[in-house]
Amino acid sequence: MCTLSWRPERDGYVLLFNRDERRARAPALPPERRVRAGVSYVAPIDGDHGGTWVGVNESGITTGLLNRYQARADTSRTPPVSRGLLVAELLDSASVAEVANRLRNRSLAPFQPFIIASVETGAPVALFDWDGSRLVESSVTEPGIVRVSSGVTQSEADRSRRAVLAQLIADAGGLTEAVLVELHRSHLPERGPLSVCMHREEASTVSRTLIRVTGDTAEVEYVPGPPGETEPLPAVVLARRQR
Repeated sequence: MCTLSWRPERDGYVLLFNRDERRARAPALPPERRVRAGVSYVAPIDGDHGGTWVGVNESGITTGLLNRYQARADTSRTPPVSRGLLVAELLDSASVAEVANRLRNRSLAPFQPFIIASVETGAPVALFDWDGSRLVESSVTEPGIVRVSSGVTQSEADRSRRAVLAQLIADAGGLTEAVLVELHRSHLPERGPLSVCMHREEASTVSRTLIRVTGDTAEVEYVPGPPGETEPLPAVVLARRQR
């Protein structure tokens, strides 16, 4: 289970991502500045396979991934590859259009189903939904929750988390960054499998990544644990390069 939310700003946007994983997985490395094909980016690194689930680059392009648990690809003839490696591969893209072109022209057969979200300033969130046999493209224009991913209670988790956000917006009088931060910390309706800060016996929310993109910088604030119970690390700031 993971939760991705987003709010556009005047010259950028704010994006938050809760990563939910099995407790048996290796701890991730926190975000730091890295370079791929001459392009600087900031992303945390998966402790098991070396990929990532979300990152932002110097062009202000954020790319993130949620697993699709309701579909399974046939990888019997092609050994499966970690989906996080695909995200890392895309982090030198100069635009969402480039992300789209690269996904359209790449073989996705080695990857189990996923949803990739890619974001840039002044545009909707672009979604690329791979079900194991075809890639479907769509977009999200409404600020708030972009997608929820759950391995056990997909529809129920989606309804519950959107209801929590609606109440937070009503209480605050509008959708702000602070509302999204509170959403990703939330244990409503109760601490458990439906809460955005998720807790199950075998899995839990293991981190929260907050990305702020402005005209000048891309900033990543990372919480290396359940965001309702863990303080964030110092933010990593990347200077924007205009293209």
